[in-house]
Amino acid sequence: MMIAERFTKEAREAVKAAVKEAERVHAPEVGVEHLMLALLEAPVLEGFDLPREELETAFLDYRRKGGLTKADAEALRGLGIDVDAVIETAEQSLGTGVLRPGPRRRWFGMPLESDFKKALENSLRESRDLRHNYLGVEHILLALLQGKGIVAEVLTERGVTYGEIRKRAASARAT
Repeated sequence: MMIAERFTKEAREAVKAAVKEAERVHAPEVGVEHLMLALLEAPVLEGFDLPREELETAFLDYRRKGGLTKADAEALRGLGIDVDAVIETAEQSLGTGVLRPGPRRRWFGMPLESDFKKALENSLRESRDLRHNYLGVEHILLALLQGKGIVAEVLTERGVTYGEIRKRAASARAT
């Protein structure tokens, strides 16, 4: 079975919705934050308090900082480097958003961020690890929660953990 055939209807729709999310905000590429926003209504997230506007603000701040997470900024602050001051100075000199990474591979007419592609690849691994014969939105969400990165950081701050979603995904069924 090919990878695309394993995607549930909801997972395919989420990927397409991520592209629309990126287009809606005139992003130069489709990022993992767009994929996360496309997953907000997923049943596996039921019961979590995830206000869209709050997430969008956190993701914009992350992009403004060139992809540095809060943990990265804190580590630099410990070394005496004020990331916000550095960014402000760079933006005053070179323009707003100067630290944002450039475009990558194109998909649906828009460049695909490498982390987006990696999340889709990892979602297949999550599906296999759970011995599911499909790839659903719960597997995509698990892939987004793996390791470091803005989606994992933002969701973990709001009580959405890899472990909790993994428990929910283990009992999920394809629709």
